[in-house]
Amino acid sequence: MKTDLDSATQRIDKAVLGGRILHRLTAAAQAAVLIVSFFFGLFLAPAAPAYAQGSVPTPQEIVAYALTLEKLEAEFYRRAIEAATSGGLASAPQVAKDAIRSYGEDEMQHVADLSTVLTSLGGNPSSVTIPANPNFNAILQRDPFANPADFLLAGQYVEDLGVAAYKGQATNLQAAGDAAKTVLAGALEIHSVEARHAAGIRYLRQVLLNADVRPWIRDPKEVIYQELRPDNPIPFGSEAFDGFATMEEVLALVGPILQPAQQSSSRSSQSAMRTQTPVRALW
Repeated sequence: MKTDLDSATQRIDKAVLGGRILHRLTAAAQAAVLIVSFFFGLFLAPAAPAYAQGSVPTPQEIVAYALTLEKLEAEFYRRAIEAATSGGLASAPQVAKDAIRSYGEDEMQHVADLSTVLTSLGGNPSSVTIPANPNFNAILQRDPFANPADFLLAGQYVEDLGVAAYKGQATNLQAAGDAAKTVLAGALEIHSVEARHAAGIRYLRQVLLNADVRPWIRDPKEVIYQELRPDNPIPFGSEAFDGFATMEEVLALVGPILQPAQQSSSRSSQSAMRTQTPVRALW
């Protein structure tokens, strides 16, 4: 960390953009976010994302998919909280630790709420599982909890992917009609929180680490999926638009993370990990 870290931390505190304040909006602002998110969801989401060999997922399947991602995010922050107490993140400034704990609480609440929704749709939340030891090393090809710089970089990837994933299901939920109204409303509310998490982590990287990144998108290359989509007129090559990711695309990206991490410190294992193809990300 840099020698001016303390002064940078003070600037964050004064800017009231760290931790919980990042995602506290007034009721009017929340309504505006919901309206804008819905508008862009209609135009940015794919016409028919691939799922189960081309079929359109049902609301129950979409909730189970979202619950998988939220359980993974909750575990990511749980591990980070442990590392911030007595591990590689112990040296992180308090404002970063506050953000980690706050975001982790949000993800746990998302898990609880989505579990309730899935049950109401006839699903079983207990059947939606992730490995006891997810392979988070697959994100950067190294331990993301070893130091604050790597954690924030991995966190930016995780949160941006979550934003793209929720956006990618807007059209499917809208097409389901009245049966999915509650699910769609909940998904949009979670989507805006994930976006604020992503902006917060980018801000911490900028101020604490002098990373060349801003809370907003300055370059279309910062978007996970910025490609032009068939029959979609939105110009994802512009920084004014943020892309989406289909269920198939997201599951392909998180697939390596959902493989249980191998507990080995051998030199050959470390070398093999470095030669693996990295998960598609933002840098």
